[in-house]
Amino acid sequence: EAEDSNEDRAGRDSETEHEPHCNLTHASERSQKLFNIAKELLHTEEAYVKRLNLLDQVFCTKLTEAGINQEVITGIFSNISSIYCFHHQFLLPELQMRITQEWNTNPRIGDILQKLAPFMKMYGEYVKNFDRAMDLVNTWTQRSTQFKSVVQNIQKQDVCGNLTLQHHMLEPVQRIPRYELLLKDYLKKLPNDALDRKDTEKALDLISTAANHSNAAIRKMEKMHKLLEVYERLDGEEDIVNPANELIKEGHIKKMSAKNGTAQDRYLYLFNNMLLYCVPKLRLMGQKLSVRERIDITGLEVQENVKLNLPFTFTITGKQRSLELQARTAEEKEDWIQVITATIEKHKQNSETFNKAFNSSLSRDEEHTPDSPVKSPLILVDSDGGVHERVSGHTCRDKEKETCKGCNDSFHFTKRKHHCKNCGAVSMCGWCARPDTVCLTSVWCGPVLQKQLSVMRDSWVLCSHLLVQEKGKSWTKTWAAITKSEPLVLYLHTNSQDTRAARMIPLPGYEVSTSLSPSEKSEGKHVFKLSHSQHSLLFSAQDSELMAKWVELLSLATKGEVSDTSDNPTEPQKNQ
Repeated sequence: EAEDSNEDRAGRDSETEHEPHCNLTHASERSQKLFNIAKELLHTEEAYVKRLNLLDQVFCTKLTEAGINQEVITGIFSNISSIYCFHHQFLLPELQMRITQEWNTNPRIGDILQKLAPFMKMYGEYVKNFDRAMDLVNTWTQRSTQFKSVVQNIQKQDVCGNLTLQHHMLEPVQRIPRYELLLKDYLKKLPNDALDRKDTEKALDLISTAANHSNAAIRKMEKMHKLLEVYERLDGEEDIVNPANELIKEGHIKKMSAKNGTAQDRYLYLFNNMLLYCVPKLRLMGQKLSVRERIDITGLEVQENVKLNLPFTFTITGKQRSLELQARTAEEKEDWIQVITATIEKHKQNSETFNKAFNSSLSRDEEHTPDSPVKSPLILVDSDGGVHERVSGHTCRDKEKETCKGCNDSFHFTKRKHHCKNCGAVSMCGWCARPDTVCLTSVWCGPVLQKQLSVMRDSWVLCSHLLVQEKGKSWTKTWAAITKSEPLVLYLHTNSQDTRAARMIPLPGYEVSTSLSPSEKSEGKHVFKLSHSQHSLLFSAQDSELMAKWVELLSLATKGEVSDTSDNPTEPQKNQ
């Protein structure tokens, strides 16, 4: 009995000694996990600051030294200098001091992040500008050989890691969500009574708000990358890289020939607003595609075929073309039909929602519309920018037409009429209309147009009528303008009354010349040429004085310089 009693006592003593040992082991493991998260934060922060240095001190500095327009550089890099300064001089040194020297006596990171998190609001400006920055990089890479050369030389360096400028520009957008994930993981392993818990929760709340904006920008970037891939595969098909476009589905398909019933390899791109019917370019072994037809989603119909000799076939019928297509499997056929049907339905719903809102706004305006016709001036602009009035005795409603002013198609059930925002006259169909569509011949809209033209005229550096000719085409009259807000872009309007340009040409990278070939000289008087690579435009001015003004201004703009006639001369923006 004595021996048994001693054994029991020894066992209890052993259990009593083992309990605190287990608790100590568990606490030690948790502390080690927290330290590992802190080390990961530090290591990723060190790598991130190197990327910020690359953007601010290498890309930005080299482009500035190469003489690239300062407005363009600011448009691309936004406030990256301020972001780099914050991380390089404040956040990184504090993390290094805490994690490498003070961790044994003060194992915390929440207090540092809580104190500095409000400064991360500066990311809002960078994220907001991100889409425009991507557009500027793409435009200047295409238009300026000097810009392209500087960027490519830097990208070849080891420090870039075989990544493009655009990839490095995305890192500040991705960094904030990274902080959020690390803090969430840190908070999970932090004891409820830890001194660092309250500060960490505050920091996470502040950083999560900024992360929501960054995540939206990342999704936009992924969407834009996909559109760029399609654009390149279609060998530069116009209007693809447009933020309004959304790629829904793509894939190989067979097209059944109406002549002999053979199946031909084709490729489809389904967007939210159009279907691209493409054929392979044989000389490139199918790597590139050529758009054979653009089919509008408006009015598109899809129908299943039941043919024993032709399985998995269906037909799509649009305004531009009808196609009989064959999928590889029944599942693939069903998927195409469902996705196309859903896209058509969603497009109809969006159009109806817009129509209801538009008609509701119109009906409210009509309550205050006079019943009798009122004479009002029609505003005209001459080649020198002068504004003149002409009285018309007819109302817009008297001139209401049954065809769209944009595409000249007749109105019908699926192509509904959209009315002028100001006077209510039929203006355009739903496809051509914009929320700000205004009837330019309206007797009610004259004062509105007069105000618009006054604002436009005040913002112009130079504007006039010019004759323009592309190779192989006839001369057309256009209203050309360069604005003070965008002095490096040439806007070409169908006429001087249009508030929206039919075409815009980013000028950097182009060349302007009055030295013409004999065939070009014979085309007209006072002719000058604007050319880039294999693309060129001929312009004919009214007289030699006007031609000289255009040549001088375009010569500056093509070099990325701004005319002194602008009220907003380019000045280097100091880093904040």
